[in-house]
Amino acid sequence: MPMNRSTRLVLSAAVLGASLLAQSNERGANYDGALTDISSARAWGRRGLAYPNGEVSISFQNQLCNPGTIPIEWRAPGGSVGSTILSDHPKFGFLVAREVGGRLVQISDWSYCKHAFYALASPSTCTGTCVPPAVAGTQLGVKCSDIYSNSNNASRTYLGPPAEINPWLGSWPATGNYFDVGDPAQSNFPQPADGIRSLNTTGFDNVKNRVTIREQDLVGATSQLFFQIHVIHEGERVENRANNVMSRPFGLTWGGSSWTASTSGTATLGSILTRWPGATITSGSNGGTGTHFDDDGRFLVAVKVSGPVGGMWHYEYVVQNLDNDRGGASFRLPICDGARVSNLGFRDIDQNPLNDWLPTVANGEITFTDGAGNPHNWNTLYNFWFDCDVAPTAGNASIDQARPGPGALTVTVPTTVPGHQPALWLAGACGTPTTDLEVNGVPAAGNLAFALEVQSGPNVPVLLFFSGAEVSVPFGGGCEWHLDLAAGAPVGLLVTDGNGPATVPIPVNAGQTPADLWFQGASFVPAPPVLGLVGLSNALQVRFASSGCN
Repeated sequence: MPMNRSTRLVLSAAVLGASLLAQSNERGANYDGALTDISSARAWGRRGLAYPNGEVSISFQNQLCNPGTIPIEWRAPGGSVGSTILSDHPKFGFLVAREVGGRLVQISDWSYCKHAFYALASPSTCTGTCVPPAVAGTQLGVKCSDIYSNSNNASRTYLGPPAEINPWLGSWPATGNYFDVGDPAQSNFPQPADGIRSLNTTGFDNVKNRVTIREQDLVGATSQLFFQIHVIHEGERVENRANNVMSRPFGLTWGGSSWTASTSGTATLGSILTRWPGATITSGSNGGTGTHFDDDGRFLVAVKVSGPVGGMWHYEYVVQNLDNDRGGASFRLPICDGARVSNLGFRDIDQNPLNDWLPTVANGEITFTDGAGNPHNWNTLYNFWFDCDVAPTAGNASIDQARPGPGALTVTVPTTVPGHQPALWLAGACGTPTTDLEVNGVPAAGNLAFALEVQSGPNVPVLLFFSGAEVSVPFGGGCEWHLDLAAGAPVGLLVTDGNGPATVPIPVNAGQTPADLWFQGASFVPAPPVLGLVGLSNALQVRFASSGCN
């Protein structure tokens, strides 16, 4: 069986104490392996129920070079049963995503990784003249390049579980790994775990261990697909890793009995998150600077905010564990007191609803928490979303680490958060139909388009009031009046249109100083509970020219 995360922690317990103090395995500023192209998507076959309820396997080609001044180690992980397994070689991680309804989601499994086994010394795709190593195949020479075809990257001889790899250090255990133990595992595992290859891939179907996609995740948008390849070099400094990740568009077409893959567009350096149009992408690590190996890897956060619609902004986050070995156990965002939050959602990469992260809103935070052993591991995307009546502003997301290890307990990532409260929603609406009062944006100084929006039934008259002070006058049955009319006046009478809404423009001048005003409407509805005459809208405490939370 493959060695899982908990097994790897146990096996490394003897050295963990020293590792916490200094885990540096840097090989110098000029140790640098660079992806120069990814291409040639290929479908290998399918398994399972009839289309579209099965799975399809795919692979891709990558080309890399050595632009540095130090040969890159390329020690083979053992290619035949009985051969010695060596650990120091590049590892390639694979990931597939698509955009669905404006949301970028991962549709591939936590795919097995390619263990590179032999380095060519081809003319360089970097600049300079290739200098082959003294022993062919054991290093990628300075200024040399190598191509791993889609066939090589699909060979199960060299595909192993991602959980065995430390993506931050680039390390992988030569003993006790999947190749050593075999599949199915030797009956007396963990003995012998001797660093000698036992894995025999004879009898594997066309899908096993290859990049796998559920056909259900391909229905409807098979041309809007992207793949990413991430190459990991043991000991490579983080400053040299900007050229380790590439993404590219591709397509998968169902032909009635099989799938055909085609590559399109251009390969570009950077995370697959860059394929999400309009997103803002930021990163953070659990160390002070993120540039030394006494930390433990990075998370990327991509965010898009839309709205407001009905006074609510929609927040979409895609979080990528780029190379953090400890994994994430929560995703936390600050939230203003009194904020309304709804439509909270989460998506991971499996189909098990029992291990979904659970959202809570409390203590000034929106928190999504792993409560069922489903940490956010490297080379995966997790999605989080919600609606909120607090507007977007700059802030920090917090990701608590899932496992012990080096660095801080929490990764902080600067991003966009719900942190500017334009209005405080106050309960008290009553009547049938209910009349809702919302803002159409932020009443910032100079926002001449700011307005209040009233939503009720069709053709409902609403008398809108404002006040510079608040009172509390309950009428029973949930009805509550919030305005001190001694410090206010009517804004005017408006009538909702045939669909129910109405708009009250309140342009905010450029010189507006911070001030709070309260607004509430009395609605003339068919079921008027207040004194048998009117219904009430909710009240809004509108914060003109303000910033931050209430």
